[in-house]
Amino acid sequence: MRSRLKIGTPIFLASLNMRAGLVVISPLIPILKERFDLSTNAISLLAGIPIFCFAATSLIMGQVSRLGSSNRIIKWALTVLAIALTARTFTGLTGLYLFSFIMGISIAVMNYEMPAWVKENAPDSAGFMTGVYTTIMGVTAAVATAVSVPLAELNSLSWQMAMIPWIALAGLVALYWWRKADAVSSKELSKPAHFWKSHAFRNPIAWALVLFFGLESMVYYATATWLPTILLTKDFSLRGGAIAVSVSGLVGSLVGLTVPHYVGKFSDKRLFLVGASLLTAASFFALALQSGPICLLWLSLSNIGISICFPLSLMLAGTKTTTPEETRNMSTMMQSIGYVLSAMGPGLLGWFYESSSNWNTALF
Repeated sequence: MRSRLKIGTPIFLASLNMRAGLVVISPLIPILKERFDLSTNAISLLAGIPIFCFAATSLIMGQVSRLGSSNRIIKWALTVLAIALTARTFTGLTGLYLFSFIMGISIAVMNYEMPAWVKENAPDSAGFMTGVYTTIMGVTAAVATAVSVPLAELNSLSWQMAMIPWIALAGLVALYWWRKADAVSSKELSKPAHFWKSHAFRNPIAWALVLFFGLESMVYYATATWLPTILLTKDFSLRGGAIAVSVSGLVGSLVGLTVPHYVGKFSDKRLFLVGASLLTAASFFALALQSGPICLLWLSLSNIGISICFPLSLMLAGTKTTTPEETRNMSTMMQSIGYVLSAMGPGLLGWFYESSSNWNTALF
């Protein structure tokens, strides 16, 4: 265990930065709408920009791969992320949109490289490594959601104050990678073909993973964007809603820590994927029907379902391939096309609300 934790330290630290910058915006939506006079569609676009980047970045992964090993690519991605988070916070409304785009590209590169890094550095511990780094992503996102409103109310910096801790964290992790990552054993990978030229594009299993990952991520990003706002209609304050989303996300992430390790022992994982998906659907159905503290239960159960599906889909990208290059292709295809679907989530949920003027209808 100690050896695996030591090997995985670089990506565990990198994963601290892969969701916080995205989800920290969600509890601040009412503040941002008032500060910049934004419509629901404008907020949906702001939330969707990084996710569209997750899909579009696949077009440049061939050029990105020229940087060399996964270590070097992730190091540069972390550096760009730290710069983008800083600029997004202090360059006004235009910068908020522009640097959300750049932030999305840097996170997307890490999304694609993480499974390849695991395949390259810890092929015998894929379930463990995937479970730990996706759990860290979830826990950090939960913390960011919980503290965003209190930080925004702390002083006159308002929403900008909520961004500062994540700017500092990204900078420190980038500095660690510049000092330490090159010491981690990592061979240079040959330049991969674009995924649409690879065997993965003709593989029906890969297309099944694309569809599953896309729909699962659509649910996550749609609800991650709007749940703090939805909870305002269910007897929660803005701060209380953010804490409820945070606590439920933490519960889901802790479950996600262990599931990939144990599920990895089963050759057929479909039962787990179907069961977790149905749990998520039933939880959002119940959430639409009820209000008050019981909503925390439904939020927690939905996050458990999502937190099972997400790491398993990433892990499958590695278990269905034999080399780091194949894993990179499979991961790029699964995430690029899948994120096209998921990027529609915030906009669709916002559109359903605009059409019905009812968040419960939107949840259904």
